[in-house]
Amino acid sequence: MKLTLAIFIVFVGITHITAQTGWTWTRLADLPLPTANNALTEATVSGEKYVYSFGGITTGLTQDSIHQRVFKYHVSSDEWTEEQTMPDTLGKIAAAASFVKNRIYIMGGYHVDENGNEYSSNKVHVYNPFLDTFEVDAANIPVSIDDHVQAVWRDSLIFVVTGWSNTTNVPDVQIYNPAFNSWTVATELPNTNFFKAFGAAGYILGDTIFYYGGVSGSFSFTARNYLRKGLINPEDPTDISWSYVGEAPGSPAYRVACSGHNNTVFFVGGGEVAYNYDAIAYDGTGLVEPAPRILHFNSNSGTYVENVDIPFATMDHRGLAKLGGGNWILAGGIDSAQVVSNRSFLLNNPALSDIDKGTVPPFFEVINENGQFKIVTENIGTITVFNSLGQRLLRTRKLLSDLYIDKSDLHAHFLLFVYDDGSNVPVSKKIILVD
Repeated sequence: MKLTLAIFIVFVGITHITAQTGWTWTRLADLPLPTANNALTEATVSGEKYVYSFGGITTGLTQDSIHQRVFKYHVSSDEWTEEQTMPDTLGKIAAAASFVKNRIYIMGGYHVDENGNEYSSNKVHVYNPFLDTFEVDAANIPVSIDDHVQAVWRDSLIFVVTGWSNTTNVPDVQIYNPAFNSWTVATELPNTNFFKAFGAAGYILGDTIFYYGGVSGSFSFTARNYLRKGLINPEDPTDISWSYVGEAPGSPAYRVACSGHNNTVFFVGGGEVAYNYDAIAYDGTGLVEPAPRILHFNSNSGTYVENVDIPFATMDHRGLAKLGGGNWILAGGIDSAQVVSNRSFLLNNPALSDIDKGTVPPFFEVINENGQFKIVTENIGTITVFNSLGQRLLRTRKLLSDLYIDKSDLHAHFLLFVYDDGSNVPVSKKIILVD
């Protein structure tokens, strides 16, 4: 039976591969421009989910390949559009973006001038996703920073931890409060190479921030596999108790994508050797290849699970968009041999969701639109359609984008649509009478 996925299914098949440890990778619509080192984040606007990519570097991996372009992914229709460019003097890489209280904050990063000089940024661009426009920049970051760890605490504060500032790694921990457009200084890191890093990635689980990997050392630029954590005092978030968790299993990691859920923080891809924006190793060993792995850390048990059999190797990431329901979107990066990617993937892992704790059937809607039915759901799931005799007419997988089914494929007056997202609650059902 013919199915039509909104806007997109025209490339040669949907890549749909299940990796070990429960991850499924599904290829989505391509970015309009191959882009790596881009600040990536999610946003919810009037109940709809979107993903944004800010700046980065494109094909060529040269100084003039660094850009200021902004792309928006429409989850419901599986398409990217280009939006207003970032309001800065030059293109920027190694920034990070966070969505807090209806605004996106793009912080730090660095510029490369025509002579190859690199300058860390102290700017905070403010993007309004409801209007798709940039507002006036927020208060400058006290210490200019790039390749830093950036994470959101309780949808209220943005933590900026370590990173590179013009000439060196710094131990600074800076906290931005969007409600007051103000910065405060938090407990700084121990001033050692176990903690200071650039190109690390982190996430806040509850009141604990974890960050992993990155590069330390002022001259050797050695990639690390260190995991560190900071216990945030909820009564005073500037009070943080930092500790070294230890070396994680496997190779070092540089510019990984990172996120988490409940008690698990995880890290996707990355380079095993530190490299410059051209993907050439700082140590002179040549091109750096990405790692095909996902590393998981469980904060309750203190244990790791390393999956080295993921279907795609990728590196040079500055964000992983979390959409809920065990769904994340990864966009761009460097694939191999200096190839900048335009690929986007939906990463799904039901084990990293609250789907098994559901108490009510999942949201599910069938909209009768002329010659098609539009299927809208909140998670990934299975759609099954029966006729009045109980005969199954269709069964298909529903991804995050809206699903369109031609009425001519069903040939029945009475239709029962059933949606199952795999949770332990009753499935959702809709009865449709076809004119």
